[in-house]
Amino acid sequence: MQDYKMVIRGIVTGATIKDQATGDIVAQNASEFMSYLNEAYLSQGYVVTSVQNVRVIPAEANGTPRIYEFAYHLVKEVTPKTAK
Repeated sequence: MQDYKMVIRGIVTGATIKDQATGDIVAQNASEFMSYLNEAYLSQGYVVTSVQNVRVIPAEANGTPRIYEFAYHLVKEVTPKTAK
């Protein structure tokens, strides 16, 4: 049996971009995201089965960099719990 996860993230090569009002991540630095993916999923037994380029958000005149949005598809083999 497999446990499936999908992680969608906007990625930038520069500094992580946060929404000023909420503090939520709009786009994450690529290196920081890979550290997060490793800590939260890969080190827990998940394996990346595919990466899909969802969209590219163009750079803006105000200095916002180009954002690449990806969907990471992950699976982990799990043992089903047996009923007692």
